[in-house]
Amino acid sequence: MKCPEADFHMHTVFCDGKNTPEQMAQEAFNKGFKSIGFTAHSAWPVTTGCEMHPDRFPEYKAEIYRLKGLYKGKMNVFFGLETDYIPPVTTPDSPFYSDYAPEYRIGSVHYIYNPEKAEAGIFPVDDITENVDYGIKKAFGGDKRKAVQTYFETERKMISSCEFDIIGHIDLIRKRNKELSLFDENDSWYKEEIRLTAEAAAKSGKLVEINTGGMARGATDSPYPSQYFLELLHSLKVPIVINSDAHQPKHIGYEFKTAVESALKAGYKESFILTEDGWKPTPII
Repeated sequence: MKCPEADFHMHTVFCDGKNTPEQMAQEAFNKGFKSIGFTAHSAWPVTTGCEMHPDRFPEYKAEIYRLKGLYKGKMNVFFGLETDYIPPVTTPDSPFYSDYAPEYRIGSVHYIYNPEKAEAGIFPVDDITENVDYGIKKAFGGDKRKAVQTYFETERKMISSCEFDIIGHIDLIRKRNKELSLFDENDSWYKEEIRLTAEAAAKSGKLVEINTGGMARGATDSPYPSQYFLELLHSLKVPIVINSDAHQPKHIGYEFKTAVESALKAGYKESFILTEDGWKPTPII
């Protein structure tokens, strides 16, 4: 078993992370990483407070490129973004992002809303338990199944309609499932949502990340996606990348051993890393 010496999902003080890019890069280097990528939360042209403010994009890019030069020949540093899908406000392939030429983009669904009750507004599915519960009650009248189905429907729309590299934490809706009992992963309706979403990922050709962020923050006992989901993705030949979604130095590469074990169990023999020549497969066995 070989754990990747790369991590392409990291946050800093430019969004909701706890440390500076330089502090994160230093920790990654100390841990022996060969490649890292920074992915500030981005929802151009807006921010809820978790995303990087639009005015800071030039500063963010300049800092990542400074680190790229600082670590040249010692560790590859890449300039990325984690871009939100909140139509019609913002999408991962917003024309704005091309102005800053990110080297890669993660497309993520954090927020959902009920089109039949738009006045209730959006809410993040990975917020603290009380807020997610309140959001489901306000926007969906407490209908947990409809909220979960809306999440996956939104995910599929993003995957099929937007251009980006990595599908971020594809079943993030699991984050508060233990406390709120949103679904049973063995329910036929839930498995159907997983199947449809896996098929959309396969058709898109995008990478799906195995994300250990939920584990690092004590919200989940296993990575995103679930083992069942991951095995389905493998059966459809969907490529993977292993990321930590670190918001502080100690979580860089968090539980990559568990992530690799999950990948191997699903049947994967390689994950992908970003190089100067694009995304390349690397063995995990």
